[in-house]
Amino acid sequence: MTATKEKQLGVIATGNMAFQVEKDELLDALMLCAKVVQRTSAIPLLSCIKFDLKGETLFITAMDISQAVLRMLKVTNDNGIDGSYLLPAREAIDLVRKLPGGEVSFAQNDSTVTISYGVRGRANLVAMNSEEYPQLPKLSNADFISVPIEMMKKGALASRFALSDEKTPTLTAIHIHNENGRLAFMGTDRHRIYRYISDITIEEPDKFRNAMIPALQFKGIIDSIKANKVDVAVDNQHLVMRDKNTIYFGRLLDGNYPQIAQIFAKVKEGTSVQVPRGEMDDTLNRMLSLDGVENNRITLEFDDKGELTVHSHSQTGDICEVFPGSQVDEGFPTIKFNARYLKDAHGMLFFTKGT
Repeated sequence: MTATKEKQLGVIATGNMAFQVEKDELLDALMLCAKVVQRTSAIPLLSCIKFDLKGETLFITAMDISQAVLRMLKVTNDNGIDGSYLLPAREAIDLVRKLPGGEVSFAQNDSTVTISYGVRGRANLVAMNSEEYPQLPKLSNADFISVPIEMMKKGALASRFALSDEKTPTLTAIHIHNENGRLAFMGTDRHRIYRYISDITIEEPDKFRNAMIPALQFKGIIDSIKANKVDVAVDNQHLVMRDKNTIYFGRLLDGNYPQIAQIFAKVKEGTSVQVPRGEMDDTLNRMLSLDGVENNRITLEFDDKGELTVHSHSQTGDICEVFPGSQVDEGFPTIKFNARYLKDAHGMLFFTKGT
């Protein structure tokens, strides 16, 4: 290791810890770490993953300046020696991803970790000392709520509606909040809003804290969790999620989320129409095939039979489709939508024009 590299990453590791682990279990843990650790970082240590062996349990930690994750794996401790070191994240993840299935052995000889696999394979990675690696945030006394992962995934869909422009940080977030005593999720880019109210009751609302978490980070972690349920809590600085083998900390964004809940106050008032999602998706795909449709705009209106008609028009042609049987309440006006935004809608498309 060069003197410059050693200065960046700290002193090289010492020790002789050795363990065996199933490749698929290790890869699952490392892919979760890949959602957190940055391949390049202003803090070089944060481009590494920490391996910490205690008895028959391997603790794998990854973090950046805004989030951290810890995954615990059951392994075979070959030498009965505990220890800790850092491995370069990019190299370790890419290597393990390409290994054949089966058991993988990690054997440390001070600054070198030999990874043995299959009947004839072996690779070496440089190990760094972990003493300067940042500590995980401490768990607070915040109350945890048990939430099925399918509900968390529905909440994470709000990421489709959040901004990616960090000039407005609050709009890059998913707002996790108490909606009339239930756990709810919201995302908006000013033009459209996603809101999902789960079936999870917040038993002690006085202890529940609303949170804003970066949308893409949140969705990436939720998509990587394999457990059926997670425990969720919000403390002063972090959203915390855990299952029996994993703990995740996501730093909260500062600021106030836009006060847009009142937009939903009259959702059940006014006029409405319902159409099946699949049929509308097919229609929108055809509408979006036209060239030159300004802002992908389409028009929704109703024919003399009271049935929904959708049409788009461009310099190269036009498309018009009718939804037979889509009865509409009297007074529903002609509406223009951005087709791509409308296509993002989830489940049954429910259009309402408030009074």
